[in-house]
Amino acid sequence: MRILLHAATCCAAIVVVSPSLAQEPPASPLAPLSDILQKVTNTPEGWTRNMDGSYRQSAVGLLCPASFISFRLDNVSGQSGDDPNIIGICRYRDDDGRTGAIRIRRYVEGWGSDLSTAENDKSLMSPDAPPMLMRASVDRRTGASRLTVTTVRDGFLIDCSVAQMQHERPPGDFPLYCTTIP
Repeated sequence: MRILLHAATCCAAIVVVSPSLAQEPPASPLAPLSDILQKVTNTPEGWTRNMDGSYRQSAVGLLCPASFISFRLDNVSGQSGDDPNIIGICRYRDDDGRTGAIRIRRYVEGWGSDLSTAENDKSLMSPDAPPMLMRASVDRRTGASRLTVTTVRDGFLIDCSVAQMQHERPPGDFPLYCTTIP
């Protein structure tokens, strides 16, 4: 019994002292199961689906709830080759025809659909950044009015936007509430 205890103590000391083991985290025994569940549930890479129907983005730790206010989660998409700076998007709908989105993206200087978006991003990434920036726009393709609030979390930009087909500015309930989601 003492020999086994001594051997276990020596091995534990080797694990702690060994630099190669300290640099690489041990493989999770649940990794194969997680990979299978991700494929079966059609969960994008970097996201986890929770039992309540919400999704969490692991790099940012942002939760996309299954529903909030009057909006229901429509779908979740991960990173695409078209826009490598976009980590993922959670899309929402409500019964009044409004759509909402929570978009997570990396900061790329000068990137944006227009000059004001690029300037907003640059302002938010500066050391003396405001807590959030809001902008209103009209979608050129659909004519929908859009209201977007952008914040920064762990070095990523989070765009919370709501759009509606009427030509008046949509209510700010979705984007402002979205900025408080853990």
